[in-house]
Parts: sequence; structure tokens; C-alpha cells
Amino acid sequence: MTAQRTAVNLGGIETAAIERGMVLATTARLRPTQIVDAEVQMLSEAPRPLRSRQRVRVHIGAAEVLARVRVLEAGNEIKPGTSGFAQLRFESPIVGVLGDRFILRSYSPQMTIGGGMIVDAFAAKRRAREVPAAREWLAGMLIADRAAQVALFTTQAGAHGLRRLDLAARTGWRDKIIEGALAQAKESREIIDAEGVLLSPVILEELKQKIMRDVAAHHAREPLSRGLPKEILRERHFAHAPIEVFRAALAALEKEGAITAEQEIVRSREHSRELSGDDARLRDRLEAIYREGALSAPSMAEAFALANLGAAARQHGRKILQTLIDAGVVVRVHGEMFFHRQALDDLIMKLRAHASRNSDRAIDVAAFKELAGISRKYAIPLLEYLDRQHVTRREGDQRVIL
Repeated sequence: MTAQRTAVNLGGIETAAIERGMVLATTARLRPTQIVDAEVQMLSEAPRPLRSRQRVRVHIGAAEVLARVRVLEAGNEIKPGTSGFAQLRFESPIVGVLGDRFILRSYSPQMTIGGGMIVDAFAAKRRAREVPAAREWLAGMLIADRAAQVALFTTQAGAHGLRRLDLAARTGWRDKIIEGALAQAKESREIIDAEGVLLSPVILEELKQKIMRDVAAHHAREPLSRGLPKEILRERHFAHAPIEVFRAALAALEKEGAITAEQEIVRSREHSRELSGDDARLRDRLEAIYREGALSAPSMAEAFALANLGAAARQHGRKILQTLIDAGVVVRVHGEMFFHRQALDDLIMKLRAHASRNSDRAIDVAAFKELAGISRKYAIPLLEYLDRQHVTRREGDQRVIL
């Protein structure tokens, strides 16, 4: 296609702000970059090989930009008349996408030594041990169709995944082409769409295995625990990944029947908290203590003392108490203040009976203490709990019973 010119009316921009080599694009469609991986073809008449750390002039689009070369071939050079992969590290930002061609000229004296094509417009600096894998990836990109290129970009992105805007910035493809490539890649199961984040199935499988290993280790370490908190899993393996990727991994494992996700907890589907005889008796004793305590329930330390738990056994006692909390039998109202569920249900019935006898459905602290038969020590935490449960609503010095 021959070069063409066009006139564009841009409002709000001074002429002096426009520089040679700038690119006009829709908002957020393209992004500047300073490191690209490219296939380079050296001219046979080039005076010397292209070597790592060499400074060159790169002509891309209408821009001329200085860059340093990192050759990605064995021997760290590309000889005249041959081709190879190299990384170009530009001294100022450029805009380039997959397939963009450029001309290479020596820094001094200025002469054309070769040219090339961008393969990865947002390349990362690579350690020496990473170069062979990078060459393999770049070679695969050159022979891949668009769907396979999407899969390769997605694999490269790892657990970070790839969004459609990322794909557009890397390829410059129109929306219609992107949609077609994504549809083909999904059909062949080369990519997974995790709520708009494109992910490699291989990467997803690795993340799932990490979750399963952590959950299994947690159950082995804490057999009485309900499960592993989701937040811990996310911090360990998904701290730098989008939340959509974490949710996709959990959803896949749950669909496979491997785990159960319960609110903030993840547990193995096979895990069961079967208590030993002694633990079952301790659980029953603690439940009885809180049931008998009703709305004047003992503190945790007092409950443990009533259950004849010595100081050394109290950490284990907390785990047994947690099984009652998880089962909904005992409820944490504030700090280490717990009540039996039946006592709370009875209190709520009394409150609603009180409301039915009063047209304003209101009750103050003094009336609440008298109704519940408790001291202020219990009344205030219980009222705050009832507010959080939307049983009551505070209005000034009173509560309205909802």
C-alpha cells in the first residue's frame, strides 16, 4: 500500500505539542512502550554483526528513536545476511504493535544495517536463563495464526491474565478481528475467559493445584478448623493477580467437586470434623455452660474454668468452641462475649412481643435491661449486636424494634 496523507482537526492541542512520530489513536486503544522483542533481518552488506549493547537508530512509523540492542541468539550476535531475535530498549517511548516493521541504522556513521518486525510490543527484560524460552515463544508467534497468538500472549501473561484492552494494545487488531480470534481460541480450549480476564488453561490448572495443596495442608495441621480463609489463599498465590482469576480458580474447583467455598472459608469437599470422644464431651459441656448461662453467659475464660480446662488446654478449648460457633449453636456478640443461640432467639421473641404492645415499637436501655433480666455489662453489647442483625435500629437514646 502506498503512503497516504490526511488532515485531522484536533481541538485543544497546540501545534507545538505535536512532534514527529506521534501516533493518533482512540483513547486507551494503544499504549507507549520502551522495550520490544523483534525479529531482525541484517543486510548482507552490513559492515559487522549486530551485537548486544550496541546503540542503533530505529525508524518506526514516522519516528526515529535511539535504542540499545539485546541480542537473544546464541553468541549474542546476528551476522550480516542472517536473521534472529533481539530486544530493543528505546531511549524514549514509542508506539508499536505486533507486526509493525522498522528499519535499523547504525548510530555512527549513519547507515542502514537491517530491518525487522515487532513480535512482542511490551517485552520484559530477560535474564540469561530465560532467553532460550523467549526464543521459542517468539518463534511460535511468527508461525501462529491469530487464535494461537492470543493463546501465546495469554500463556505469557501467567496468573496476571490478559484483558481485551491489553490484547488490542499489543496487536493493534480491530475489535472484529479480536472477537474472531477469541472465539476460535475459546472453541479450541486454548484460553479461558475469567470474567473478562483471559487465562491459559495450564496456568489455571497450576493455580488450582496450589489451592488444593494449601487446603490439604491446613486440614492436616488444623483438623478441627472449618477451613482455610479465602484471604490467606489470595495473599499467598493471587496477591498480584486480578480478583477474577482467584474467583475462576475457586469456581472451577467447586464445579469439579474438589472444594466447598463457604462465605470467607474454603475447605476440601472430603474434609469432616469428626471429634474424638473426649473432644465431643468437651463440646457438649461448653454448649451446656452457655445454654445454662442464657443472657448472663460467662466469659470465655470463665466457661473454660467451668469446663475444668487448665491453662495448657485452653488453646485446644478455643478450637472446640469454634466448632460450636461454626455450627451456629454459640454466637459471638462482642470480643470474647458469647451467647447460646437459643438465648438470643428467646430474647428476640421477647422484644417483638414488647413491640406489639407499644405503638412506637421503641425501647430504651433501662427497659431492655428489665425485659432481658440482665445488667448493663450485657445490655449494651447485646443491643449493638441486635442493631447489626437489623432486629433493632438506634434512634437517639432508644431502639426501634424492626
